[in-house]
Amino acid sequence: MEAHMITPFPLQRQRRADPLGWALALHSEEAVPGREEGLEWVRWLFQSVRAQSAALVFKTEADSRVALIADWQHFVEETFLPVLAPALLEGWRSAMENDDARLSNLDCELCTKMSADFCARSLATGALLLEQTRGAKYQGALGRFRQRYENGQTAGHLAVVWSAVAVLFQLPPLDLLIEYLREEWLVGAGMRWREDAPGGTLCFAGIAKRGLHHAGV
Repeated sequence: MEAHMITPFPLQRQRRADPLGWALALHSEEAVPGREEGLEWVRWLFQSVRAQSAALVFKTEADSRVALIADWQHFVEETFLPVLAPALLEGWRSAMENDDARLSNLDCELCTKMSADFCARSLATGALLLEQTRGAKYQGALGRFRQRYENGQTAGHLAVVWSAVAVLFQLPPLDLLIEYLREEWLVGAGMRWREDAPGGTLCFAGIAKRGLHHAGV
């Protein structure tokens, strides 16, 4: 069990208008002031989620690294690229544009696109992340989504919650995908292999870039 830090959320800076919007945020770290600070905070947030979860969506019973990598590749090809990456990117865009209806519709759509086991884990970890971000300031789309979740108006899938969290902490879409994959690996791979991340075409950055490419970016 990892030790929990007791630290208040940072004061969120007022976001400046970005006339180039989506395109600039995708390709330029300079378009996102405080990006490194945002990365530090989201990794801190996930510590508690990680400590309370046996798996996020990716789960494996592999007893060797070879089998683990095979399971990871299957997850990437069959679930992440066709289902989760598009949902993460659409969720990010919806949260950026304060399109609450689209964010909730996307949440409901995910229930029809994943297996029952995947859905159950996605919803459980989504609920944990919503709780972990309750104290953040200036929550915008994330806060409104949490309210709808608590009113029973939306499901609360991890990918949708994480999209809104990434917007709150001003992360661009490439980081959105990379950090999601990192957490899937850290939890799913378990203590034995979590520090031995996959390389080559299955590394986090490589998969994230494929996700952007598949989305037409």
